[in-house]
Amino acid sequence: MTTSSSISSTAASTIITVFVNGDACQISEGTSLEELLTHIHPAPQTVATAVNGDFVARAARANLRLQAGDSVACFQPIVGG
Repeated sequence: MTTSSSISSTAASTIITVFVNGDACQISEGTSLEELLTHIHPAPQTVATAVNGDFVARAARANLRLQAGDSVACFQPIVGG
């Protein structure tokens, strides 16, 4: 992930800044967590996610719209016993 990344669906949309693993990322207002992950991660289904410290299940990513200043964490899930 670079220091600044940009995701824009339309030229007329408002741009907001979120932080992905500490790096600033500019996205269109209304971008979902799923859309962001599809853009920045080659295999988004292989990572776990949290927004502002709260875990977000894969099934909930499409409905979670990111807001300006949100902090997104992407990490490898830990499994085992």
